Amino acid sequence: MGFADFFFMNPALIADPYPLYARLRGEGPVVFDRDLNTWVVLGFAEVSAGLRDPRLGAQRMFGDADEVPTALQPMASIFAFVSRQMLFRDPPDHTRLRGLVSKAFTPRMIETMRATIQGIVDDLIDAALPRHGMDVIRDFAYPLPTTVIARMLGVPETDNDRFKRWSDDFAEFLGTPQMDAVERLMASVAELTAYFRALIPTRRGDEDDLLGALLRAEEHGDALSETELFANIILLLAAGHETTTNLIGNGLHALLTRPAQLQRLRAAPALIPAAVEECLRFDAPVQFTTRVAKAPLAISDQAIPVGKEIFFVLGAANRDPAQFADPDNLDVSRRDNRHLAFGFGPHFCLGAPLARLEGQIAFATLLRRLPDLRLLEDTSPHLPNAAFHGFQRLPVAF
Repeated sequence: MGFADFFFMNPALIADPYPLYARLRGEGPVVFDRDLNTWVVLGFAEVSAGLRDPRLGAQRMFGDADEVPTALQPMASIFAFVSRQMLFRDPPDHTRLRGLVSKAFTPRMIETMRATIQGIVDDLIDAALPRHGMDVIRDFAYPLPTTVIARMLGVPETDNDRFKRWSDDFAEFLGTPQMDAVERLMASVAELTAYFRALIPTRRGDEDDLLGALLRAEEHGDALSETELFANIILLLAAGHETTTNLIGNGLHALLTRPAQLQRLRAAPALIPAAVEECLRFDAPVQFTTRVAKAPLAISDQAIPVGKEIFFVLGAANRDPAQFADPDNLDVSRRDNRHLAFGFGPHFCLGAPLARLEGQIAFATLLRRLPDLRLLEDTSPHLPNAAFHGFQRLPVAF
C-alpha cells in the first residue's frame, strides 16, 4: 500500500493516513510512487525546503486550451479559470494577486475582528444550548468561518449556503481525482460568475471591505481581469471556511478523545494558543500540496526532472520525529511548534492569522461555556477528500 492508495481515497486511509505516512517515511523522506509516477515528499526538512525552492513552481494547472490533453478538452474552461487563482501562480502574477488582498489579512487587521468573531461564536452556542447538543461541523465549525469571510468580502450572509456549496465544489475538485468533481465545479463557477456580475453593479465603489478593495484595484489599473477577480473570490470563500472548519472539527475531536489533554486545557486556558497550534500540527486540515519542477533538482537523494509534479505531504511532515518529539501524541503545551499546516514559503496561507484567531476564540468559548461537552459517536465519518482532511459530521452533547 502506497501514497496512491490515499490519493485515490481509500476510506480507511482518508480517516487516518498517519500510519501510512510513518511507514513510507521509514523508506526515506522522499519516495517514488510507481502508481502515481511521481515523488512524494514526507520529511519535515525536505517539505519545508521544497516549498520555498524557487525551482519548484505553483503553476501546475492547465492555463491555456492548447495545454489541456485531448481527453480533458471539454473541461478546459474550468482549468483556465482555476489557473488564474494566486494559489496556482508564480511571480510576478502571484506577487500582484497576493498583494491585492494581503492588507485585509495582516495580524493587525484581523485583530480588529476579535469582537465580531466572539459575537458569532456566542450566538452559535446560544442557538445550540436549548437542544443540549449539536453537530459541531454543521452547527458551529462551518457557519463560523463562513459568516466571517462573508462579512470580510461584504457579501450578504443570507447567501452563506450558496457560498459554501461553491467552495465545497472547489475543495472537491482539488482533493479528489474524479471527473464528476470537475463537472460540479464548472456548474458552480457559472453560478458564482452570474451572482457577482449581478452584485458588482450595485456596489457604490467605496465600500471598506475586501470585495470593494479588489474592485478598486481593478479600476486603478492593476490589471485584475474579470476572470482573476471571480477566480480569487472563490478561492477566498473556500480558504475562508474549508480549512478553519476542519481545524475546529479535527481539533475538538482530538481533545475530546484525549481527556487528560482536555483537562489540562480547561485548567489552564492560557494554553489555548499553543493548543490551536498543536491541533494544526497533529491533524492538519490540508494534508498535501503539489509543486512542479521548473528546473532539474534533487530532493534528498532523488533526482527530479523538469516538468514533474511532486507531492509535498504536510500531514506527514508535521508528524516527523526528526522535527517533533513524540509526534503521534497530542500535547497542548508543546513548545517550538513550527508546523507546516499553513504551508511555507511564498504561498504560506494568507488567512493563517484569521484561522488562528477563529480557532482560539472557538476553543476557548466552547470549553468555557460547555463544561460537559462530549462526543456522541465513537467513529464519525471523514470527508471523502484526500487534500482537505476533516469530518462530515461531529455530533456532541452537553
